Amino acid sequence: MFKGDMKMNKLYKKYSISLTALIFFVNGIMGQDFFFGNNKPSADAGKDIKALSGETIFLDGSRSFVGDGSKIKYHWIFAPGLVIKSENDFSSAISIETYGSKYLKSVQSHKQVLKVTISDNDPGTKLEVVLKIKDRIGFEDRDTLLVEYSSPKAPADTLVSALPPTIIEPSPNTTDPIENNTSLSGVFIQGFADNKVNKVDVQIINSIIMDQIKSIGFDYTIFLARDIRPNNKPKGYKDECNTDLCIAQNAMVFNARYVLSWNFAQAEDKLSLRVFESIDHGNLIDEDIIIGPYTQMNESGIYGLEPALRSGVSKLMGANNFKKDISIVDRLLMKNESLISYGKYPLMLGAAYLFIDKVFTGDASEPEPEMPPGFPHD
Repeated sequence: MFKGDMKMNKLYKKYSISLTALIFFVNGIMGQDFFFGNNKPSADAGKDIKALSGETIFLDGSRSFVGDGSKIKYHWIFAPGLVIKSENDFSSAISIETYGSKYLKSVQSHKQVLKVTISDNDPGTKLEVVLKIKDRIGFEDRDTLLVEYSSPKAPADTLVSALPPTIIEPSPNTTDPIENNTSLSGVFIQGFADNKVNKVDVQIINSIIMDQIKSIGFDYTIFLARDIRPNNKPKGYKDECNTDLCIAQNAMVFNARYVLSWNFAQAEDKLSLRVFESIDHGNLIDEDIIIGPYTQMNESGIYGLEPALRSGVSKLMGANNFKKDISIVDRLLMKNESLISYGKYPLMLGAAYLFIDKVFTGDASEPEPEMPPGFPHD
């Protein structure tokens, strides 16, 4: 072998060993399988859960892992209305977030299993739980499960349709709203079936609307549009609607007096919210338009819509039709939510507003309703 060949062979062996050592060194730091594409974390939130109102459930993230060997932070995110803050103690958690003062939004913990007491909701309600995990490099993964509320009279693993006790058939010949709406009560919520958002996101939007109606003090029964088994579907109920008339007829099937319908505008980045009586769908009680919902969803996910949705629902429920069912103070909060939330509402102006609202809106002759049970106002 020539001297030049021997020299090249030595250099090859030297740098080959150095490169191998470098690969093992970086691989040890960045994760065991970094160079094989398996370094990213994998979140596993577990199977969907069926439970009763007020029951304790266990969220199991133990099958999640990160490839770099770092300690996992389990970031659980709850749909609005699922977890009441006062019913759970997460003082030892890394961090928590809330929706206002009543409901928990998220919990971060090093524990693989999280014990959670869920709030009361109607049977058939499905609310989302998201698990996010992140490694020290910054890679992130998430997984989702649904918590479905079952009937207390049925086994927890039995799907129920959650229909109200009394069901009336839609009557297209109904002409007298004053005479025929006395037996109707509650609010029916449904969005247009235009496939602009997936079914889970539809459930989240419905849940946010439902939670806001109750959070601002109304004690209405809330009926959500749900997937009903064909053999339990009441006559006249339609799974998919693209008109307010169709949704109004569904509301009458559920014996609901009011309807809150919503839909994404065709070819525009707008979300329309409307409220009306089920027997008089052509006359809107009120309407609100949310500008830029797709932009918010692209930036922050479906929960990016939450502040705008809550504000829109407060505006709709501040209409004169609902005044008798909510206190003056709650109406004041609803009408001035943005000012109050930033601490800019002057005390004297607030007192003057209360006086004018009471004198000029005819509230002096109205008896003040009792505060709804279970809804203290902070």
